[in-house]
Amino acid sequence: MGMTAQQFEEGTSRRRRGNRRERLRRRVHLLPHLFTLGNLFAGFFSVSATLAGDYDRAAIAIGAGIVLDGLDGAVARLVSTSSPIGVQLDSLADVVTFGVAPALLALAWGAGGPDMAGSSHVQRLVWIAAFAFVSATALRLARFNVMTTEDTPVPPPRKDTFIGMPTPVSAAIVAVHVHLFKAPLGDWPLAVFWAAGLLVLTGLMVSRVPFPNVKRFLTNPRSPHLLMIGAALLIAAVYFYSEIVLYALVVAYLAWTASYNLRLRRVGHALSRGGAEE
Repeated sequence: MGMTAQQFEEGTSRRRRGNRRERLRRRVHLLPHLFTLGNLFAGFFSVSATLAGDYDRAAIAIGAGIVLDGLDGAVARLVSTSSPIGVQLDSLADVVTFGVAPALLALAWGAGGPDMAGSSHVQRLVWIAAFAFVSATALRLARFNVMTTEDTPVPPPRKDTFIGMPTPVSAAIVAVHVHLFKAPLGDWPLAVFWAAGLLVLTGLMVSRVPFPNVKRFLTNPRSPHLLMIGAALLIAAVYFYSEIVLYALVVAYLAWTASYNLRLRRVGHALSRGGAEE
C-alpha cells in the first residue's frame, strides 16, 4: 500500500523537527565550553596585564575567571550535560587562570617593587614560592580528575566539602591582596612574609583539610528570595567598594572554614568519647 502525500509531508515535517532539536541540543551542550573558554581568556588576560605592569587589572581578570568558572559548572548542571573533553578543558583552563596567572601576579607584585632590585635572595624566595603555588594547583586539579574518573577506585569527594583548599580560593586570596593594596611590595620583610603566605596556600591546596563548598549552600537556599536580595546588594557593594568587600568575603570564607573544621573536630571527639565509654 503506497504512502499518501499527506503522510509523506508529515514524515518530512517530523524529521525536520527532529533535526532542529538535535542541532539545538548540540548548541546547548556547547554553552559550558564557552564559559570555560571565557575562563581561559580571563587567565590569559591576567598574565598579559601582569607582564604589562597593570597588576590591579590582572587581579580583576582573575576575579572574572572565578565567576566564569562558577557559571561553567552551573550551566553544565542546568542543561544536564557533561563530557570528558569538557572536564579536561575545564582543568586546563583552571591551571592557567588559578595557577599560572596568580603565581605570576604574586611574583611580579611581591618581588617587583622599586626597592627590591638589590634583594636578589628575596626575589628568588618569592620565585620559588610562586612556582610551588603553580605546582600545587596542577597537582590538585590532576587529583580532582582522578577522583572523578569512573574507572578509579578512589572514592569521590563529598558534595558539600572540598578536600584541600580549592584553586579558585587560593587564586582569590592572591588577587584580593593585589586589588586592595595596589602598589607592589617595596620592603624585603613584606616580600618574605608574602612568600611564606604563598607556601601556606601551597600546602593547603594539597592537604586533606576540608573546605566548605559554597556552591552547595547557594544551590539549595532556605529562602531563594532572600538569596536574590542578598546577591543584588552584594553586586552593588562590589561595584562601589570592590577592594574592601572582596577582601572581606575572602576573610569571611576562611573564618567559616576554620569554624567548620573546629565543629568537625568536636563532633569527632564526641563520637570517639562515646565509643570509648561503650
